[in-house]
Amino acid sequence: MKSQVNSINQNGCSVCKAGEENYTTFRPAHHPNIVLFQYDYRHKNGTLFSTVASTLERCRAKRDKWIQVKNREWLFAGIIHKINTGKRLTKSEMAYQIGHVEPYNTVATSWDFFTRDEIVETFSKMFGTEIE
Repeated sequence: MKSQVNSINQNGCSVCKAGEENYTTFRPAHHPNIVLFQYDYRHKNGTLFSTVASTLERCRAKRDKWIQVKNREWLFAGIIHKINTGKRLTKSEMAYQIGHVEPYNTVATSWDFFTRDEIVETFSKMFGTEIE
């Protein structure tokens, strides 16, 4: 992830690369005593997320929620059906879905070395689910 830069745009377009973040601070003209963060994150699929917030942590929290929604679009219909009906997902199903979004994620490549709880934690963080 990149650190703070002076400008996150070039000719009005974000310079953010896939999987990276860019941010800068600014003071709104109508509130010169307030400092805000302008934040960009480009998803690995190329979609740009932009937001403005009072702290970098708030920007990243908004980004994380947005990423979960984007990642859920990658879930297979059968997995969504299992989640919606409260059926238990297997370790291999979750690891496969994680690998579908992040092919080099260690949970996806070495899922048999992780406990089910560790895989559930990664899966829930990536897709914004609360499965058991």
